[in-house]
Amino acid sequence: MAAVDLSTVSEFPHVKAIASVGTTQQEINLPSGKLRVTVGGDAETGVAWSSVSDGAAMPADFATVPANQLLEFDLSYAGATKANKLAVAAASGTANITVILERI
Repeated sequence: MAAVDLSTVSEFPHVKAIASVGTTQQEINLPSGKLRVTVGGDAETGVAWSSVSDGAAMPADFATVPANQLLEFDLSYAGATKANKLAVAAASGTANITVILERI
């Protein structure tokens, strides 16, 4: 599995559909600047901001998004402290996951 590179996205809002994500981390590289990120899938999905490594097991600390629901969060920053990537994974089996990026 290769990381999904959204770091060069310059038109917002931007929608990225990622099909058949398994139970290991699907890394997503984010553009710089303040962002509102919305994540959800057709199956229960995990979202992590720390210990992100494409293809690795999900870390112990992550958010769970129920099937067919969305998690919305803002990523702002002070200096270089904003997360520049996140990871998503299906809780079991596979999930079709959508990531929406908005500039705030």
